[in-house]
Amino acid sequence: MAVPKLDLKAIWEAGQHFGDWLRACEAPQREEMERIYKDVVLSPEDAHTLHDIKRNVHLLAISEAWCGDVRRHTPVVARMCAAGANLHLRVVDKETKPELMARFLTNAAEAIPVFVFLNHQFVEVGFWGPRPACCKDWMARGKACGDIDAARAKIKAFYAEDKHRTTVAELRKLFETAAAEKV
Repeated sequence: MAVPKLDLKAIWEAGQHFGDWLRACEAPQREEMERIYKDVVLSPEDAHTLHDIKRNVHLLAISEAWCGDVRRHTPVVARMCAAGANLHLRVVDKETKPELMARFLTNAAEAIPVFVFLNHQFVEVGFWGPRPACCKDWMARGKACGDIDAARAKIKAFYAEDKHRTTVAELRKLFETAAAEKV
């Protein structure tokens, strides 16, 4: 069975700018994301790299404000996009795009957020989500051994210590890939 081709450019263009999407969110979720956005600190190296990206990178965020991972990571990617004039973010709700969500399942589940990286010609070059690789591994291990609560506790402790550094590092690599001018 062939997977239908999606017009990622049209989906991206129909998405909301982060600020518009955020303003439409309910107060408790919006306030949490506004706080996280303000708290994200990019290292000078990360800020410089993102600022110096020369080609347009279009980032499509599949999100829903009710999701804790969305509230944690979408403001981070928005802060990163704000660091570079050629980094463009649009947000679409998972519930309104089932055909898109079906392309980016995590272990057969609709886990969000998913950040789809599109180059200057709207060619998909990678995606990230719903959480950093180490956290996905801990969750998989928790499921495998029947101790999801221990995995969640480990992830919570990691987030408190990490302060978004791992997320920024993983996303930065994808921004650089999407902006590549040569192999």
